[in-house]
Amino acid sequence: MAPCDEKRFIIDVSGNYFSGEMSADAAGIVASLFAQCDLANRYGNDKLINQYHWLRDFAIQHAESNLIMRAID
Repeated sequence: MAPCDEKRFIIDVSGNYFSGEMSADAAGIVASLFAQCDLANRYGNDKLINQYHWLRDFAIQHAESNLIMRAID
């Protein structure tokens, strides 16, 4: 899930004091990781947990991985 836009987005995550600007693709990855994490914690389903880790592994290889990891940390 990602915004369909070429502009950059300012992302603020108050829970971990992150504030940064990233592409729509990276912002979508961050939002998806937060959603996957919440669902995995809520339901403890192995499939949801595996999907979170798959997306995180994908995010590590992204051009903006440093920003993504700081946002979700």
